Amino acid sequence: MMVTGAAVYLARMGNDYGSRWRLMICAIDEEHFLRILFVCTGNICRSAMAEAFLKQELSAVNGRSEVACSSAGLQADEGGAPPPEVLSIMQEFGLDISGHRAHLLSREDVEGADLILAMAMHNSSRLLTEYQEAVDRVFTLKEFVIQGVEKGREIEERDPAKRLVELRKWIRHIEGLDHDAGEENLNLKLRIFMLHYFHIYDHRFGIDDPLGQSMDFMRRTALEIRDAVLCLAGSDLLALTDT
Repeated sequence: MMVTGAAVYLARMGNDYGSRWRLMICAIDEEHFLRILFVCTGNICRSAMAEAFLKQELSAVNGRSEVACSSAGLQADEGGAPPPEVLSIMQEFGLDISGHRAHLLSREDVEGADLILAMAMHNSSRLLTEYQEAVDRVFTLKEFVIQGVEKGREIEERDPAKRLVELRKWIRHIEGLDHDAGEENLNLKLRIFMLHYFHIYDHRFGIDDPLGQSMDFMRRTALEIRDAVLCLAGSDLLALTDT
């Protein structure tokens, strides 16, 4: 899979408190982007929230962004609007997503994404039953953030396409899913697929669906998504820099 003109890599950054890890995205030029796809079930709540939060954060970076993000649902009712309670919660964060419309995940969405961030394990497992070829690009949002923050390492690779590959490999490595000596690539992909399919996973990495729950539950979910997105896009983990 070729990266569309941008790359993600972990780098050690110095600050007043010593070294820290940051996930870096560098654009090659203004017309090329890293494409991030958020996925949930109906695309009217969690993934729509994640998309809105990330766009809000990225819009503050030099007035533009080297990241293109979108969202989709595995069982979305195409064109459906978010329910009033979702709109109300997002307004509390200063975001108007009344114009958002649900989009049913398509093969074109999967093939066009450099990084696919599902909201929960059952989302990623269902996605991978249909799009097994995307196994190297699928993570949950919290998995990608938590593993990057807790166990990041510097990646020296300079080629943009290879940077993203190296980052994904490293996250799989710290999950015990790295490529063993002599192991065929197909076997590794099967192991990753089985991990997602059978939910053999750390429960810290999922975000529950708040639809049908109380407003307090939905508010906590929005905060959980926002915090993960802030780690992805904010000063703690991700820095956007021009080359």
